[in-house]
Amino acid sequence: MLDYVIKVKRAAKNIFTDGWVWRMAWRDARHNFSRLFLFTASLITGIAAVVALDALNTTLQHDIDTNAKELLGADIVVNGDKKFGKEILSILDSTKLPQASEADMASMILFLNNNQSRLIRLVALEGAFPFYGEIETKPANAYQLLQADSNTVMLDETLASQFAVSSDDSVKIGKSTFRVVGTVSKIPGGGGIMTTFTPSVYIPMKALDSTGLVQFGSRVSYKKFLKTADDAATKSTLDKFGAAIRKSGYGYETVESRKEGLGEGFKSVYKFFSLLAFIALILGCIGVASSVHIYAREKREEVAVLRCVGSTGWQAFNIFFIQIFLLGIIGSVIGSFVGLGIQQLIPVLLKDLIPFKMGTVIPWTAVALGLVLGTIVSVLFSILPLASVRNVAPLTVLRSEQQSRAPHSKTKITAIVLIALFPLLFAAYQTKSIWMGIFFFLGLAAALGGLMLVASGLLYLVRKFFPHGASFVMRHSLSGLFRPNNQTRVLMVTIGLGAFIISTLNVIEKSLLGQVEFAGQENQSNTILFDIQREQKDGVVRLMKDNKLKVNQVVPIVTCRLSEVNGKPVSVLQADTTDSIPNWALSREYRVTYRDTLHKSAEKLIKGEIQQKKSGPDSVWVTISEGMEENLDITVGDSLVFDVQGIPMKAFINGIRKVEWPKDPPNFIFVFPNGVLEDAPQIFVTATRIDDQEQANEFQRQLITQFPNVSLVDLRLILGTINALFNKLGLVIRFLALFSVVTGLIVLAGAVINSKFLRIKENVLLRTIGARTRQITAITLVEYAWLGLFSAITGMVLSLGSGWLLTKFFFEITFGYDMLESLLIVVGVTFMTMTIGWWNSREVISTPPLQVLRKES
Repeated sequence: MLDYVIKVKRAAKNIFTDGWVWRMAWRDARHNFSRLFLFTASLITGIAAVVALDALNTTLQHDIDTNAKELLGADIVVNGDKKFGKEILSILDSTKLPQASEADMASMILFLNNNQSRLIRLVALEGAFPFYGEIETKPANAYQLLQADSNTVMLDETLASQFAVSSDDSVKIGKSTFRVVGTVSKIPGGGGIMTTFTPSVYIPMKALDSTGLVQFGSRVSYKKFLKTADDAATKSTLDKFGAAIRKSGYGYETVESRKEGLGEGFKSVYKFFSLLAFIALILGCIGVASSVHIYAREKREEVAVLRCVGSTGWQAFNIFFIQIFLLGIIGSVIGSFVGLGIQQLIPVLLKDLIPFKMGTVIPWTAVALGLVLGTIVSVLFSILPLASVRNVAPLTVLRSEQQSRAPHSKTKITAIVLIALFPLLFAAYQTKSIWMGIFFFLGLAAALGGLMLVASGLLYLVRKFFPHGASFVMRHSLSGLFRPNNQTRVLMVTIGLGAFIISTLNVIEKSLLGQVEFAGQENQSNTILFDIQREQKDGVVRLMKDNKLKVNQVVPIVTCRLSEVNGKPVSVLQADTTDSIPNWALSREYRVTYRDTLHKSAEKLIKGEIQQKKSGPDSVWVTISEGMEENLDITVGDSLVFDVQGIPMKAFINGIRKVEWPKDPPNFIFVFPNGVLEDAPQIFVTATRIDDQEQANEFQRQLITQFPNVSLVDLRLILGTINALFNKLGLVIRFLALFSVVTGLIVLAGAVINSKFLRIKENVLLRTIGARTRQITAITLVEYAWLGLFSAITGMVLSLGSGWLLTKFFFEITFGYDMLESLLIVVGVTFMTMTIGWWNSREVISTPPLQVLRKES
């Protein structure tokens, strides 16, 4: 081992001191740069993807830190779903901090200029909001006009544009009519993707009561904005008053928690970008190794000549290593700056999907990462194929089949160990977790092992069940798969790995884009009416029937809070910092319903029994939705005490329901049995299905005129909006995944080109004994078709397993895939393999046999 280390040190020293090696490297390189195109292209695409994605992650995290305060609009935001009472107001006043207020709720708006209506987010403002950032309006003084006149309103810019509303037009909200004084293009805490779903309308706080919208059961969110001197003052304020705020049933948010929330929101995006970068670089590594291997094979005779005139094996190695090393640095620089260019383009594509403007600052750390990785990859993944150059025998000049010496040298073993460690370390760096690094590494190893097993199994089956009675073309194409020295296993593994990675990306993309689901079945509701008061229920149902609409369900909703869990008061649980129940689960307002059946299309009982009223003192037995029992740390048989509008009601858990929330809403966390809550204050929700847009418009106009407090959600509009946004998000994801796909195609090309050298003599011999050109072409196409088809199917099947594991344990999302697109990937990989195989064989097919034989000799 010591002798080997000494030899390596001496060889490394000779690289810098041996002028002859550098001259030979330059002379040879002048005529061979074009032959290393695959090497340079693999490196550039791999490094470009890594730099672009790392730069994007860095930029997003920087922008979240920079914009968090402006997005929040204040240093502390106290929030709750009930109006601020005297107790909480005295607590906030005692802080002696500048304050502003906001109340928001869902409502309908009627545009009097065209009699159209729309569900909106109604926002009532009071005070000097915002403390950070600015409200950008047209005209510039629209917010001042709003504060001065209680009968004025501002609309989101997109909403005003959609319904052709201009200044001085009038709109009706609830019972009040407002004059439009301007539009809002930017406001702290608003904008971004959410305005597409529920655009906002802004009114003065003093005008909210006049609308008549705030009634029993109305879902109103209240906020108080507070401004502190600095971060230390924020911490001091919360240390002093935070517990009292929570005890009063309210929560609070700070700039730091907003940063954490935004970071958590982009968690899957970060993970997907990390996965893309990992895949792109691994594919680039394979492309580098494959292209250098091809180059080294072409140089065997030249190396043999050099060995004949006295060159050592290490000198021959150094000549080509210098070329690869310098080209690697050049490729890394090009790839890094290409990646920066891509990173500058991505904010343009994402501008409508995030609530802040992304910066275009150049993260030089990403550039440094690209240069370092490019150098490591070009060196590490070229050593193994170049190691064979060192062992080329001088006799190869006379005998082209002469085998190289020392096929398992210490250099190769060292290179293999380092190559195996590289993906593990890089994956750990990308995911910031050594366990995730190991997970990625084992996944890649399992994919390679699976591909090798399938390749060996297929070759065994082809040999065992060889169709001896088939045509000449079919027999020769199949026999080519298991002919000695044909490297079919290596080729299938390489092509299959490219197909596997591309298919895995497709599965992840489909899973990410499939997280929002709205069913569109024929009988399912697509229009939801909520906030219906008890005295309005019959009138709303009658209006629906008058418009020939089916009343799919009329659901009562009762609002309540928890006062005890398993005999412990909520106040005690909130004060107990060691308790595992999250505070939001204890302090939130619950909206429950009552019935003696399951919601057939959306619910399934998975434990216990359905809700029921039993005889005796402990008569109320409810069901809870799956997952919520874990948050409240309860199970079947445990007790809860609900505060139902000031009246305590004890209940026991009778069963746990699995709820598919998007299906046929509304759906509930708690469901009570009949005969318990009928006399409690309640509102109603009903649902119907409207397929004709004109009918929908007319019904909405009548609804807002007769029942202005009732809000309507058109799921068709939401579904169309989601589809449009997800199409845009899909475009971004596909654009980023394209670099991995391009790198995969380069790897595929390198693998097929490598097989060219093993097929030349066979094709020449076939032509010599009389085979026609079209027969050889057909044999070549069919053989590559088998290779591509077997490899692609194997890669696609393995990708389903890897995609399921990644979605479940890495992204923590629901697994989803598109079989048609998976089959298209199989067809595409097969076609690419055939095309590249034919392209590389056309020289042999079109050249006279004698000329090729002389060249090979």
